[in-house]
Amino acid sequence: MKFLEAVRLDDSDARVYAQGGGAAEDGEWMVSGGYAVCDLEQGHRQPCCHCDTTFVAVGSRRRCTIAEVAEIDAATYTGLMERLAQHFLNDLGAPSIEAARQAAEAECAYTAELAASFPAEVWITVKREPTAEGVREHYSVFKRLMIGAHKL
Repeated sequence: MKFLEAVRLDDSDARVYAQGGGAAEDGEWMVSGGYAVCDLEQGHRQPCCHCDTTFVAVGSRRRCTIAEVAEIDAATYTGLMERLAQHFLNDLGAPSIEAARQAAEAECAYTAELAASFPAEVWITVKREPTAEGVREHYSVFKRLMIGAHKL
């Protein structure tokens, strides 16, 4: 199964997301983050949330601009769903653990389906925009850079 991991090439995410809760660490497991997108037609709830161009880390809930498509094992995937469900229940006010688990399962399944549509080890970015039907997501794909793998 494939999922998404945070990619940090430099400190730019840390600088950009400093006011919005910080940047995800390199290698953190990410979800698409659709649950954390503002009503883009109305504008951002917080000016620095960057929800229209970022993924969200499951553990830290921090943001990342670039995600890598990576393999994930079933146990790790299940653990991510449970962590996200606890976040939905404890921090976002889900009405019950069952409702929180359903929402977490949907977010993780969407992310896994998204990742499965790309080859492993590519990097992707997202751009969200409002449409009459809701929020449209457009993904750009980049070949993974092999930093340090080539002689200068």
